[in-house]
Amino acid sequence: MELFLEMSQRGLVGGTVTYTTLIQGFFQARDCENAQEIFKQMVSCGVPPNIWTYNILLDGFCDNGKLEKALVASKVEDAWELFCSLDLKGVKPDVRTYTIMISGFCVKRLKQEAVALFRKMKEDGPLPNDHTYNVLIRAHLRDGDKAASAELIKGMRSFGFSAEASTFGLVTNMLHDGRLDKSFLDMLS
Repeated sequence: MELFLEMSQRGLVGGTVTYTTLIQGFFQARDCENAQEIFKQMVSCGVPPNIWTYNILLDGFCDNGKLEKALVASKVEDAWELFCSLDLKGVKPDVRTYTIMISGFCVKRLKQEAVALFRKMKEDGPLPNDHTYNVLIRAHLRDGDKAASAELIKGMRSFGFSAEASTFGLVTNMLHDGRLDKSFLDMLS
């Protein structure tokens, strides 16, 4: 950070990659406030954020327990507001962007919001990938919604995707303690 401040004092303005890397570093250090400050500075200096920048912000907010704050629609720093404003900023959300938000909703047990965003993703593009499906399958399984899990597994398989190790692990644990029957394991295989 000191080097970046020294660069700024000398009149050198960092580019999108420089700012995004700093933002990512602050989130990795669990320093959400400085990550947000760097993003604000980036925007105020006229450095255009790209989809990588926004994915880092969204992931950082969700991973650092800021999803409750992110759902407040009055602040641009918040993940949900940020996600909703991407089109206005001329940035099209990619599969990772959608999956980050869906995962964040699932972690906070906001499954209806996750499912609604998943539907929007399927309608507007980009198409979900294997990770997107696995996030939702695990969320439905954790909540005991076997029917929705089965439908998602069928959808995932129809696109040629397979279950991730964490999904297999959850199904195996649920088989072991009697919450699921063998048909779920057969569906995943």
